Amino acid sequence: MKICYFADAESIHIIRWCKHFVSLGHEVHLISYKNSNIEGVFLHYVSAGNISSGGGNWKVLLQFRKVKKLLKQIAPDIFHALYATSYGITGALCNYHPYIITTLGSDVLISGQQSSIYKLLLRYAFKKADWINTLAPHMSVAVRKIGADMNKVEVIPIGIDSEIFNNTNRINLTSKFRITSTRNHEPIYNIPHLIKAVSKIKHQIPSLEFIITGEGTLTLSLEKLIEEEGLQDVTTFTGRVSQSEMVRILNETNIFVTVSKSDGNSLSLAEAIACGAFCIATDIPANKQWIENNENGFLVSIDDVEDLASKLLSAFNNYTQLQNKAFALNQINISEKGIWASNMKMIENKYVLLSRNK
Repeated sequence: MKICYFADAESIHIIRWCKHFVSLGHEVHLISYKNSNIEGVFLHYVSAGNISSGGGNWKVLLQFRKVKKLLKQIAPDIFHALYATSYGITGALCNYHPYIITTLGSDVLISGQQSSIYKLLLRYAFKKADWINTLAPHMSVAVRKIGADMNKVEVIPIGIDSEIFNNTNRINLTSKFRITSTRNHEPIYNIPHLIKAVSKIKHQIPSLEFIITGEGTLTLSLEKLIEEEGLQDVTTFTGRVSQSEMVRILNETNIFVTVSKSDGNSLSLAEAIACGAFCIATDIPANKQWIENNENGFLVSIDDVEDLASKLLSAFNNYTQLQNKAFALNQINISEKGIWASNMKMIENKYVLLSRNK
């Protein structure tokens, strides 16, 4: 099968998606506004100027004629846009079928709800799509509010690679109590909130080790805040790490924390769960699909530093009891709805069905 994706070539999710279908023997093309090589993938770069992670990239819609010309040359069996706004709307303008849109998070949870213009454009894109894949139930609710035909909508999470992210090599550190964040350093992930909470309980956890992976537009300000809060002696900024290094970090993590204000399907949280860390996450719909409060982790209020600090301290003081209960429940949770290979098989089956009806 010849599959053409329309997405960000620098996104780890897109790279992973493309490589997976190459490994299955499909001919994979990727049209992107980012110029990045992916082994085994035919990349078609369309220059659209600077693309901001913060949004406001409406000018990319003007590139639809270039994309349409490429589609005519490639003639794929499936045309699949990942991220409903910039790529999804532009893809809809090309009027190519079968056409799939996968929503990834902020595209429908924020842009599609807060902007009447984006809502109108997304409604058009969803009308043009033959199938709409969301990553979680709350995202399906969001696309329904925008105006999508729910007969076209199906929830299939991305999932984790259980061959890589697992607890086989888990180590329970005795000399350190590690709190880890693996989210990128962008405003939506609210890492300053976590830093301030850790600062409040630092003297009550003598063996504290604080790991912050990733990078982003807020990296320098986060490093400054760590110094202001007196956490520099216990904090390590790792920058971006390889997948194998991420697994090692998570396998040595006591508490994983994500305090994102919004999420589609938190792959970072799923990875931490699979590696056996006890998880604390904000009380948002994306995290509720993975965590039931006080059962297999803690849910905390957005922007409530005192609540998070209290939960961190409770997890430290009752770690063995909490971890033993959560560990067993989390492994069932991951196996039932979080395995990459199983979820991608459902995507492949949809490709086959749609291409037959082309």
